Amino acid sequence: MTFELNPDLTRDLPAAVATILQEFVAVLAASLGSQLESVILFGSAAEGRLRVTSDVNLLVVAGDWTLEQLDSVREPLRSGRAAAGLTVMFLKSSETHAAVESFAVKFADIKARHRVLWGVSPFDSMQITREASLRRVQQVLLNLELRLREHYVLDGDHEERLEQIIAEATGPLRASAATLLTLEDGRTLAPKAALEELFAADSHAPILRAISAVHRGEHLSRGAAHSLFADVLGLIADLAAIAHKIQ
Repeated sequence: MTFELNPDLTRDLPAAVATILQEFVAVLAASLGSQLESVILFGSAAEGRLRVTSDVNLLVVAGDWTLEQLDSVREPLRSGRAAAGLTVMFLKSSETHAAVESFAVKFADIKARHRVLWGVSPFDSMQITREASLRRVQQVLLNLELRLREHYVLDGDHEERLEQIIAEATGPLRASAATLLTLEDGRTLAPKAALEELFAADSHAPILRAISAVHRGEHLSRGAAHSLFADVLGLIADLAAIAHKIQ
């Protein structure tokens, strides 16, 4: 029997992306059989806001797999990555609790923005503790700042490379803001909206607009990337200060 995705799950996605997901999930189902527990689409694609520069993110949860089974999905993954930026996290169900504790910010974002393409959502019963979320957001922000410093030393004199670095930092920056907003007052907003909510002051509006533009793949005016890079470091420091105040 040929597996077919419910077309309602991909109706608002580009046709090429819908085809890639159909083919990839079909290969997973055929290869893993009863071991396959869920295939989750998350991120901007799950919101129906996929852009040309966006990755297509999947979480695959299985009871177990052999290397031969993983071999069988190599070519579909390579093709999907080349055509649409397909990225896949392969997770054993026995690893779920440890993964959530270790990557609470990531999984909080997935829980907030996902579609179930196959099986049952693992997030229905998933609890991400306040302590794990706060600890992880602090780690994410510190790691992000350390990586940005290294990238700046290497490529700070190349404006297009700085723009790319800023674009890559936007995801974790926004996800951290969403987690902090939830920890502060219980509200759950999409990551982009959460960052805008935390920095709603007029002085931050141009910075957030510029970050969004770079994230969309637009280029800044000459010399603006260096200034925006400094602003991004300032936002990270501000988010770290908010995290420090949260108990």
